[in-house]
Amino acid sequence: MLQSESRQEQLDVALMAMKLPEDVQLRCWMEEDFPFIQRLSRLEGWTTPLRRPEEALVAWRNSWPALVVAQRENVIGFVRGMTDGEVTTYIADLLVEREYRGKGLGRLLLDACHELYPHTRLDLISTEGANAFYKAHGFRLVGEGLRKSYRTKTRGNVS
Repeated sequence: MLQSESRQEQLDVALMAMKLPEDVQLRCWMEEDFPFIQRLSRLEGWTTPLRRPEEALVAWRNSWPALVVAQRENVIGFVRGMTDGEVTTYIADLLVEREYRGKGLGRLLLDACHELYPHTRLDLISTEGANAFYKAHGFRLVGEGLRKSYRTKTRGNVS
């Protein structure tokens, strides 16, 4: 069985415990979704999928959970995470298109990650503007996030 098929089966089991809003589909990401991910990232001012598309695509391929929320054919939100399956699921990216915010889609994406690995904690680094969203959904501050990039300046700006 292909990895993408087993992941979709894993998600289908998790979705049985969840209620999805009408007219919305939650599914595993596919490479065809990457232009939508780039578009949403651009609208939010996130530069990595645009400035480093090949590397960002590899990151998506290597990440799990990696899910999208779609309405008809359009991806309107996504989450990209990584997990050890036992202790921690780290949320690397979570984004919902502005016009769809406040409709429970961000919560849906987080809940799906939790249902996939119900005994792991969810960790993330939030932008300041999103802290209220995460706090409203039970997250608490646990320190300050730090980042160090190892790219040389000759390869362009690094996010």
